[in-house]
Amino acid sequence: MLRAYAVRHLALCSRPSLTLINAAMEARADAFVRSWVSGVKLGPEAYPESPVSVADLYATHLAIAKHPLVESELGGIGGYKIGAPGGAGEVAISAPLFKRFLVEAPGRGLSASFIGLCQIEPEIGVVMGADLPPRDRPYSVEDAWAAVDSVVLIIECCGQRSTPEAAEAVTSALGKYADTLSSGGIVLGPRLPAAQVGIEGVKCAVELFVNDEKVATGSGKAAPQGGPAESLAWVVNHLNSRPGGLYLKAGELVATGQMCNTKLIKPGDRVRAEYAQLGEVEMVVEP
Repeated sequence: MLRAYAVRHLALCSRPSLTLINAAMEARADAFVRSWVSGVKLGPEAYPESPVSVADLYATHLAIAKHPLVESELGGIGGYKIGAPGGAGEVAISAPLFKRFLVEAPGRGLSASFIGLCQIEPEIGVVMGADLPPRDRPYSVEDAWAAVDSVVLIIECCGQRSTPEAAEAVTSALGKYADTLSSGGIVLGPRLPAAQVGIEGVKCAVELFVNDEKVATGSGKAAPQGGPAESLAWVVNHLNSRPGGLYLKAGELVATGQMCNTKLIKPGDRVRAEYAQLGEVEMVVEP
């Protein structure tokens, strides 16, 4: 009897804290989404408290995805980005992308100041040709790749919803990841049939140029799990395992992870990424 009472008492006492965590998660999401919509950066006083766990981080991302302003002002969810390999002890971290900030090369309308541009990353993007809902067994790399319609050469423009002072004050990795994993915008280059490129083809080398000066090199092998297709399979199974009913849908874009990066950018710069055997994408950094 005493044990049963203790269990019931503990459960009852735990409920307020769960409510507070949910309220904190929703408030955190609201602050980020409103910054996305307005372009007004969050200072140290306004920047939300960091998530307390990985589960809380993804609950925040879910609240962001379901925020009404995401659909009405940001075009809805356009897909997901993957990054931070090993971050918070995880294989990688994923975060939603907004359709409003997925733009065709050379990136007209993607304002560096509005998105808080902080870094440029060439990546392999994939556009899904079929839904991959939860099922009774994980999706293999081959299963996930079979659902891809096209490979897109992309340049991710990482951004921040924080002022420099607030960014410096956030020491928790989870606090940084909560800001949709520093997403900003995606510049979309040439599309190629996924079946033509293949799982090994997306592990190609890349060279990154700013104003025709080579600033970085890398390859698709830098993506989480060792390649873009492997990274895609990870996020498919990851989304399916999370609460909230999320899964990859036909038409959505997945940015599979940086191949290299540079912070040496300013408005007016011409950025070009050359992918061996696949082509190139070029953008202009707008003010």
